Amino acid sequence: MRAVRYQYLDARLRQAFDDAGLSRCQRALLQGVLRALDPDAHLGEHVAGLNSAFVAVQRAQTALASHASEDHPRWNLLRRVISTSVTVMDAAAPAYAHAGAKALAQARQTLLDVDAVIAADGQKLDPAVTKAAAAKLDPEALRTAVRHWLGPLWNGVELPLRARMIAELAVVTACHGRDGRHLRADLLRFLKKPHDLAQVLWPEPRRHVVALVVRGARVLRHLDELLPGVRQEPLHRSRLPRDDFLKDVVTGSSVLIRLPVTAADAHTAALLGRRALSEVLDQYAAGERLTELDIAPVWQVSGPTGRVTRTEHQRTVASAYPLTPYWPAELRSAMRVANLARQVDAPMASAGLAWSALEATGLDPGKIAWLAKACALQMLRQHLVSLHVVVGNHDRGLRPPLDAQVPTTGVKHHLKSVDAWLDVLVEHNRPAEQLKAAQDAVTKLAENEGGLVQDLVELWRARLADSAVLAHWLQEQEDTAAALLEWLYVTRNLAFHAGTFAAPGDVLTAHAGQALADLTLEFLGNWRTRERQRGQAETPALDVYRRLAQRKDQLSARLRRAGSVRRLSVEDISGPDEKWWSRGND
Repeated sequence: MRAVRYQYLDARLRQAFDDAGLSRCQRALLQGVLRALDPDAHLGEHVAGLNSAFVAVQRAQTALASHASEDHPRWNLLRRVISTSVTVMDAAAPAYAHAGAKALAQARQTLLDVDAVIAADGQKLDPAVTKAAAAKLDPEALRTAVRHWLGPLWNGVELPLRARMIAELAVVTACHGRDGRHLRADLLRFLKKPHDLAQVLWPEPRRHVVALVVRGARVLRHLDELLPGVRQEPLHRSRLPRDDFLKDVVTGSSVLIRLPVTAADAHTAALLGRRALSEVLDQYAAGERLTELDIAPVWQVSGPTGRVTRTEHQRTVASAYPLTPYWPAELRSAMRVANLARQVDAPMASAGLAWSALEATGLDPGKIAWLAKACALQMLRQHLVSLHVVVGNHDRGLRPPLDAQVPTTGVKHHLKSVDAWLDVLVEHNRPAEQLKAAQDAVTKLAENEGGLVQDLVELWRARLADSAVLAHWLQEQEDTAAALLEWLYVTRNLAFHAGTFAAPGDVLTAHAGQALADLTLEFLGNWRTRERQRGQAETPALDVYRRLAQRKDQLSARLRRAGSVRRLSVEDISGPDEKWWSRGND
């Protein structure tokens, strides 16, 4: 059996579902939330990149309040934030029919009203207007409404609405401060002894004690005044127990910091504790200009019950590969800044650096629409590849017909042809015998797995059965990416110009920024590699965005009038070749 990359599909969790007798809808709910909280999930699956009305209202409120107090974002950028927020809210609206429709409609009207004032007043916009609008918005009302969806989702909601509701529920769970790894462990305990699922997803935050190591000093004077309740202890390498979790990080002057943190789980407590301590170190860095202070990567958390959680091992690979096997001159700055964004603890600064990485490729706020369209194309390819991965995780005996039609290569089972997999998912009037066997194998694999996998197979078969539905899905990905990019630019301005160091949902914004930078570098790197293989001059990144934006618009227009996706090709859909409508016959 292939190694399972995604923990929400592993054998232990699968067995727990079987033992608990969960229905397909119940499995899909729990797996869907876990997938969205999985740090390995790509942009279109992770909570940071999902279409969420709750997050849209939260961001709009933050932008309005910041404009009122800081004049950031400026009136024209504020209007773009409002516009993209309304678009996201409209896409999410069907899910709120189960609860929260009135609150969503009120929030939407508030945004439309303030947008009308901005349109009329422009740069003369009165800050009192944005302050009043921010006060009227109530994202907490949406959060409460979404929590009421738990009952209907547990009892069964039809696709595709079920998928949209699970996504919004996952976002609310992430914003509550839930870590996916810890939630998975809590769900395993819940399945052995079921009780209130709401308490598992959204437990009352409790006191944890986080232990961290600051290297570069033995004592941090006045620390208890800056972080009330904190304790510190000088560390000496020669005095550490042999099995102590600190033994590999204490090399010189170091101090152990224990600080109380209120959080929903241990992993979130570690994240919040590290963030609080890193902000405090700004003080000491300013006071000790010639001393380098840093927080070691290890941590330990003591929970309210006395349970101890420690740093997990960092992921390693046998062989690491570069983005391209040569230096693409135009992308060097972008890769440097994107790597820095991953290393920064402060979410707002990380998000700002992620925008700077995109800016280093030539992107400016006026070209956000181009990149959003390009991202939509790449996300189509990513979703299809991801679906193949999850379908083939179990049931080795059912896979041979699929493997014969859709061959893979290497230990990671990379697809030799994404279009071969697409062909299996698309309906055919009279499929060849081998193709029909592969399609039947997918059906059996999905039914055998149930839950989220079966949902995903049915969703994608439905999207590919009607080209207009696929065009609508592509538009939603574009709209979501545009909203993310606009907010990333706002966050960059708030962090680097207004000096804002914290905002609601900033951890998700940082993750989304890094994911957008990764996604962009992925298709730019592929484009560069193809051109170099052919001895062609490198196309400037901004021209790549423009060409892919045109391609996305052409594809959407073709899908809306074609009635079929039989000629759609995704193999090189974000590459330099215009082969996106080149398969088979109409």
